[in-house]
Amino acid sequence: MTLSLPPSLLSKKIICPAYVAAPFDSKDRFRFQALHAFVILKVVRRHLKLGYKLLALEQRQNGARIDISFETPQGKRRMNEVKSARNLNEAHFNQAALYWSPRWDEVAVSNGEKDVILTEDQIRTIQHQAEITRELLINCPDLAASTFTPNKATCNICVNDRCPHLPKKIPEIR
Repeated sequence: MTLSLPPSLLSKKIICPAYVAAPFDSKDRFRFQALHAFVILKVVRRHLKLGYKLLALEQRQNGARIDISFETPQGKRRMNEVKSARNLNEAHFNQAALYWSPRWDEVAVSNGEKDVILTEDQIRTIQHQAEITRELLINCPDLAASTFTPNKATCNICVNDRCPHLPKKIPEIR
């Protein structure tokens, strides 16, 4: 049995196997997509100024979407995972590493301010952690669902009501 999770979810499950994504309503989704598009433009502009050649935007690869791909001035193929967050975090690096394939010479995580290039060791380590996480989710789903790992990269966007590390929500009175 195999478990196929999108890199956006698996990147967070590597950190906390019990992570549950908060649902997006259409208004939040539109706001997120607009902000993401704005940051993509900033990243493209910054790279073009540095002599990079734009290869593709929002390219499909293995059921996922690569935000941007460039050719560096040295002729390397770079894949950029773009984040609208001001501060890049562990989940962002995990997600970028999960997109790696042999066609990319470099994998970078970019926001409106900077680019962080992942090392080959980082990519290998994250991909290994992803395999371990998939195995846990498949073979021990109850253990995974109760393995709570508090982390700034996931807790603020998690809605697992069983997690002892998240503040308890007070039910609304109607």
